[in-house]
Amino acid sequence: MNCKILLALLLAMAVPAASAQIYKWVDEKGQVHYGEKPPAGAKPSTVKPPPAQSNAPAKGEDLQSKEIEFRQRRVQREQDEQKQARDKARREALCNNAKERLAIAEQAALFRREKGERVFLSDAEQQAEIARRRAAVAQHCR
Repeated sequence: MNCKILLALLLAMAVPAASAQIYKWVDEKGQVHYGEKPPAGAKPSTVKPPPAQSNAPAKGEDLQSKEIEFRQRRVQREQDEQKQARDKARREALCNNAKERLAIAEQAALFRREKGERVFLSDAEQQAEIARRRAAVAQHCR
């Protein structure tokens, strides 16, 4: 029976210690101190302890949110890779088309249609068209 009383007394003494007041004071050298008992002659002020984090997410919820974020990043990365592949294929198609048009311009006489008839380009017009197609190759085949 004595053990039960002793245990009850120890528990009763532990409760006030857990909720003990914290004080802040400045000594004669200007240093700030914190403690449960300020020295005599000090002008202490009380300090509120930080609130307990009772609304912190549970570990399972935290892992679940991290898993969701990971999956979202993975989907976004896959979408970005697909877009890059489509853009690359489009650039390659434009490059190949520009190269083919340049090859045709360099090998054959160029013409345009006016009123349903072929009108061949002059040498100056043909050189200008070749230069324009070379510029297109340079632009699309980087």
